[in-house]
Amino acid sequence: MRALPDDQPWLFGLVSPDDARRAAALARHDALLAEAWQSRRRADHIVLRQGFNRAVVHTAQRRLDLTLDGLIGAFCAAQDPAVRAHYAPYAVLYLRWEERFLPELRRSWGCSPWTTKEVVLRDFIRDGVPAEQEADLAELTMAALRRPYRCKDWMYAGLLRHVAPPAGQLAELDDERAGFVRHVLAHPERTITRTSYPRWLAGRIGG
Repeated sequence: MRALPDDQPWLFGLVSPDDARRAAALARHDALLAEAWQSRRRADHIVLRQGFNRAVVHTAQRRLDLTLDGLIGAFCAAQDPAVRAHYAPYAVLYLRWEERFLPELRRSWGCSPWTTKEVVLRDFIRDGVPAEQEADLAELTMAALRRPYRCKDWMYAGLLRHVAPPAGQLAELDDERAGFVRHVLAHPERTITRTSYPRWLAGRIGG
């Protein structure tokens, strides 16, 4: 049975407003991620030549567990609600990183940042938001609603049934987005897809 990853509080420096602290966290994370992927490639090569080797595979995974990628993986794989809640701050951290410092994230992430964003948001939509993360995710949802559209932002609408923003904040949105939020909140039984907003908008204009 694989051991759960250790906490890595230094990772929260990735979203620090202090440039020096953020640069140090970025450099450390980039180095660890490069080391983790090198270890994974080495493990894959050994497995290909010699067959499955539990120790080698676990070593590669433990290296990945030192990175944000590994901690997000622990969050998404968690079956125990307490374990999931423990790792949820790292999933929120990823969304915060994308919100505040997208160019840095895109340069540093080992795979598509949009795929990871989709995985994280889908997990929160499907399995709910731990109470400790509700305020942060409500803030991130409002930020997504205010800004020009980014890839996978449509998924934030699915979070509204978990972290509905205060009514007063809807006044900060344009009429179309505020109207769509009210529509989603009024119909919690409906599944949100990437076509939900344009379909609602077309119906509103057509009506």
